[in-house]
Amino acid sequence: MKQSVSFLVLFALFASQALAQSLPPEVIRYADIVLHNGKIVTVDSQFSIAQAIAVRDGKILKVGNDQAILPLAGPNTKRINLQGRTVIPGLIDTHSHLHEYGLDRFAPTMNPKLLEVKIEGRTEEEMLERLAEAAKTKKPGEWLITRIRPRNVADGFVNNRTRLDLDKAAPNNPTMVHVTDTKAMASTKALEALFKKYDSKILDLAKNSQGEFTGRIGAGVSLIFYEEIIPKPKAEDLAPVYLKELELWGAAGITTWSSSLGSEAISAFHYMDLRGMMPIRLAYTNEAGYRDNIYAESFVARFGNLIGHGTDSFWLIGISSGSTDSSYPGVCTTLSPDPKVKAREDCRLTLDNVRGRAAYTAVKNGLRITGSHSAGDKATDVLLDIIEKASAEAGFSLEQIRAKNHAIDHCTMNPRPDQIERAKKLNMMWSCAPKYLLRAERVMRDYGEEAAHRWVVPVKSILDAGGRVTWEQDNDDLGLKPFFGFHTLITRKDENGRVWGARNAVDRQTALRMATNWAAEYVLREKVLGSLEAGKWADIVILDKDYLTVPEDEIATIKGVMTIVGGKIIHQAEGF
Repeated sequence: MKQSVSFLVLFALFASQALAQSLPPEVIRYADIVLHNGKIVTVDSQFSIAQAIAVRDGKILKVGNDQAILPLAGPNTKRINLQGRTVIPGLIDTHSHLHEYGLDRFAPTMNPKLLEVKIEGRTEEEMLERLAEAAKTKKPGEWLITRIRPRNVADGFVNNRTRLDLDKAAPNNPTMVHVTDTKAMASTKALEALFKKYDSKILDLAKNSQGEFTGRIGAGVSLIFYEEIIPKPKAEDLAPVYLKELELWGAAGITTWSSSLGSEAISAFHYMDLRGMMPIRLAYTNEAGYRDNIYAESFVARFGNLIGHGTDSFWLIGISSGSTDSSYPGVCTTLSPDPKVKAREDCRLTLDNVRGRAAYTAVKNGLRITGSHSAGDKATDVLLDIIEKASAEAGFSLEQIRAKNHAIDHCTMNPRPDQIERAKKLNMMWSCAPKYLLRAERVMRDYGEEAAHRWVVPVKSILDAGGRVTWEQDNDDLGLKPFFGFHTLITRKDENGRVWGARNAVDRQTALRMATNWAAEYVLREKVLGSLEAGKWADIVILDKDYLTVPEDEIATIKGVMTIVGGKIIHQAEGF
């Protein structure tokens, strides 16, 4: 009897295995990749450590020890012996501008026509000479788009010169001279192109005492030029340049990034997504068509709520209010420093200007605010006011407001303790850039030591108060060194080794969570990103050192030796 039972059990086992092998791959199949003999830092709710992980169809099939995972490998499975190496989830950067970095890094050699002409001059006269030289390289009627530096001379140029100076330097070309995206000057031919589409009476354009246009343009008109007047680069020309930058960041361990995009970048990434050209994922904020647009309120009112919509590689996460103030030193604060410092402050967002009304309308229409640059605490007050007041006017309950998951980015000279409490009540997120700690000494010189220690990237203060915080790099070069950013959050050291706001230091687990499962909430993909758990997307980074145990000063030197996105190996270090 026992022999019969044993025979039946063996028969059933062999029969089930034979059936499994005969079934089509759509029904059952071995893992595509198995990583084993390693240290798998899952970053799940328990911060569990495993030994092996199996991947199938771009998702994590199972996580466990070698005994549990190795049987999932078949004859065609790629097996990777980690030899004790540490594995973490793919990193998520919640605010960087890879499309811009790519143009700066690769367009000069790959396609220089995609770039603005950079002009530098020690004097305004020298800038005009350089502008005239650049005009000689253009065909008659071709646009000449320039960016002038250094800033102190450039500011004087736009303040003191007029369109007539541009006309003399470039008589045959519509010309734009930019100091920033919202501070520029247009030649007569450029203005004529603008007036073919817009009645000059409805545009906010500077005039002289005789009522003549000076050519100076700012917020409200600059983006009209960018989005509607100046010819846009083609998506197929931008795509190869963007691809090179995305591959660099993927090699660094960044598998998802977030940024606010204009229409040309949105079109180019959509082009890439349709053709399977996206090596890493992009969760984008839409700022096309409304930031600084005189019809901004109409645009957001008609936009429709598409937040969260997209593909596995490219999806929409919000609407940007734009920059609430300028980059440092143009922050917008409640502080009262030296008058010369105060004069540099740039409060771009108010409840009454174009940006403020657009953001107010967006919130009122149920849209999510993300990707908003907010440096100083006063600018942050305005953004919080907009969210609260617009939500109240729309009749949203607190629960409905909290469900929106609004966000404020940078954490440079904000948030104050009271702002942390306001944001916590609204369930808002803070995206914090450790790079601002490298500038803390300048904050101290301008605003005092207390501001530098308390208000620059106050991550621990946010967390201790029950707030939510994520990680961003917001830098072209530092972005390729994510563990340098982690090291800065953990040690609070600047590049000279000085510690700023030691009480806001975080531990290694917290820094990693900021860039993984907490960041997944920012990009609205917490169910499929941010940790190494069964069913989630297989975004995986293998490290050359153990992030959890290496000496603290070595954290900054950690690099990825392999990056996997959606089960596909996109980077493998030489020799690995």
